[in-house]
Amino acid sequence: MKKITMFLFLLGLTVFIVSCDLKNTENTTTTNNTSSSTSSTSTEVTTTWSSSDNTTTNTVTVPSSTTYLTTESTTATTNTTVVLTTATTTVPTTYTTTSTTSSTTSATITTASTTTMATTTEITTNTNEPIIPVGYNLLQDELESVGIPATGDVKVLVFVVDFVDSQITDTTKVMNDVDLAFNGNSEDIDFESLHSYYGLSSYGKLNLTADIFGVYRASNNSSYYEQLNENFYATDPYTGEYLYNDAPHPDSDLIYELLEFYDNQIDYSDYDQNQDGFIDGVYVLYNHDISYESGSDLWWAYQYYYWYEDSFDGVSPNYYVWSGIDFFYEGYENVNARTIIHETGHMLGLDDYYDYYPDDLNNSGGLGTFMMDYTIGDHEPFSKILLGWITPIVIEQTMVVDLEKFLLNGEVLLIIDTWNNTIFDEYFLIMYYTPEGLNELDQDYIFTDSGILIFHVSAEIGNGYDSESYYYSIFNNNNTDTENKLVKIIEADMSGDIDKYAIVENSDLFVAGDGFGRNIYSTYRWYDNKAINLEINVIDINSEAARIEVKFK
Repeated sequence: MKKITMFLFLLGLTVFIVSCDLKNTENTTTTNNTSSSTSSTSTEVTTTWSSSDNTTTNTVTVPSSTTYLTTESTTATTNTTVVLTTATTTVPTTYTTTSTTSSTTSATITTASTTTMATTTEITTNTNEPIIPVGYNLLQDELESVGIPATGDVKVLVFVVDFVDSQITDTTKVMNDVDLAFNGNSEDIDFESLHSYYGLSSYGKLNLTADIFGVYRASNNSSYYEQLNENFYATDPYTGEYLYNDAPHPDSDLIYELLEFYDNQIDYSDYDQNQDGFIDGVYVLYNHDISYESGSDLWWAYQYYYWYEDSFDGVSPNYYVWSGIDFFYEGYENVNARTIIHETGHMLGLDDYYDYYPDDLNNSGGLGTFMMDYTIGDHEPFSKILLGWITPIVIEQTMVVDLEKFLLNGEVLLIIDTWNNTIFDEYFLIMYYTPEGLNELDQDYIFTDSGILIFHVSAEIGNGYDSESYYYSIFNNNNTDTENKLVKIIEADMSGDIDKYAIVENSDLFVAGDGFGRNIYSTYRWYDNKAINLEINVIDINSEAARIEVKFK
């Protein structure tokens, strides 16, 4: 009986000592936080994660001042190394996890304690994988006809034209400048040439070059074409109907004249890269004063379509750009190719993103920046997705993503409640903007700081071309005369200055600590007036990547 009593006493004492040791160990290694908004550690935490496109391991040290947004009560373990390994994918984004109540899938994070008593604790958190979409239609798949193909090696035709009453005096200089504007290398031109710009903007997917002919002297003086233009667009002031239904089209008349003149020198079938039966692109550069504030609308820059049905070497003209030579000499640069770069966006099928009529009762302000609005900087993510230059990373569930700078490879997040394998839908786009590369030279009408840009896109199609709309587009919305914009920037400062003044500010960029749908536009809605039921939280931004939490409610 005494032996049994003694044995039970010693057994109880042993259990008591072990319990105390375990309790002391827990107090040494773990700090419990139960905040529902933010949590911060008091020491540095080194986080290691695997890169998705290779087998190397990247390590980022998070300073003690870093604040992380959390969605539920969490446990912040100090003095630990956390290894997060994701499934291999073709995009270089690192996908990590967030502590949420979602129970669809799970991943295991193992933490190794650094106390004297070596222990291993398994913590199971919830994680979701993004969608890397394939097989969806692009913009040129939906167009009735295509101008310049969006990818591959493409050659376009350029004709330099003057008139008896408006002659080029220095032919050699003009032809050299035109060649530089179209075919120059980045180091030879202050901004970029058409060739170098689209090589960079497309991440090497579009190699666009030009064959240049001229100077050609038009068979009629400039005033003749002005009169044709007035007749072609003349309308009855009471009915709005065109007065001359059989009026010749001035641009197409001159294009026909050019193609016929050079027919013996050019095999036009060489300029149909996608073999659709149309010349991929014709550019007419005229020598005439540009009508900035007055004069004929003919003396401007625009993209349009050949009016007649003619064929040369088995192919027909279709998309063309009409532009003045004087646009190359705007500003203080040696040659300014921005106008033809912008118009080439239309040759690829892109819309204008500025507001043609800012004083009407429809949407206003346009996009506020970038190439298809202010004719500056790079193309934004929406345009590059449409053209197939980048593939969006689709997120429709809660997760945390490390988003690389857009400049590097066009990495962009597409946030949507349900992905239907189409980019012709309503969604948000998230990019990490930096004032580098194609965005570096321009200092006006563009962002000069780094930060996160959020775009609201409403790119539905299916209603057909609206004959009542001023803007001719396949999209149901445009940035001119529809109730909702095709693409807009969500302003982090919530000032509404883009809508009011058609201009962006650095304060429109989201920075670390900002949360769209949380402290910024907490009641934001989709265009059908349904609540978005999500948050986009900027956790951290460094020189290479931004950590973004997408939290669905």
